[in-house]
Amino acid sequence: MTFRSLILTAATLTALAAPAQAACYAEYRAQRQNPVQLAFGVAEIRGGACNAQAAADYLRNALGRSGWTLSNIVSTVNSNAAPGNSGYTNGHYLRF
Repeated sequence: MTFRSLILTAATLTALAAPAQAACYAEYRAQRQNPVQLAFGVAEIRGGACNAQAAADYLRNALGRSGWTLSNIVSTVNSNAAPGNSGYTNGHYLRF
């Protein structure tokens, strides 16, 4: 086995052995004025940390572009699958 083959084999085995990184999801509440609207949603949080502060920072920008204001973060979770949509999100499920 050549040195190059050995390096490629080692790199491949390392990549296959690494666990898949779980995504971060946050449940949030938001509001919009004129007329007053309230929303509950689930969003995938991108950018690294999975905590309420990181989710709030991400969602303030994402929601603001659509005219919404973040009220609060209800919860955050690391998961390999998105949390179930119980029907309460009314169009805000993984929208942002």
